[in-house]
Amino acid sequence: MSAEQAAAPLLEADERSAPFFAAAARGRLLLQRCEGCGAWHFPLRRRCSSCGGTRLAFAEASGRGVVHSHARAHRAPHPALRARLPLELVAVDLEEGVRVMARLAADAPAVRAGAPVRVVFEPVGEGLALPVFQPV
Repeated sequence: MSAEQAAAPLLEADERSAPFFAAAARGRLLLQRCEGCGAWHFPLRRRCSSCGGTRLAFAEASGRGVVHSHARAHRAPHPALRARLPLELVAVDLEEGVRVMARLAADAPAVRAGAPVRVVFEPVGEGLALPVFQPV
């Protein structure tokens, strides 16, 4: 079993997150957006943090942003990730105004805060993919 396949049990899509994971498998980044005020959200919410509305729908995000911060993890938070150590983690401020946490793409060079990045998708099992970031 490859490290990609071993990571698949870490995904626990539910009814609310299913559109996010389905889009990622097709190479698209979906985030929630309030239909009332237009505010973007990540992670998933039940209410808009800007207006309190409950009409949140998925919309395609650009996937472009800048690195806010980065870190290297030398301990795996789950046994399935041990083969991927060290994990290069990034907090990315997307153009849509939200900050997402993700891994740096496996083949990406090191990044610094302020570096422009774009989303790519790495397979983590059959029909599953996760958004990761690589420098532009």
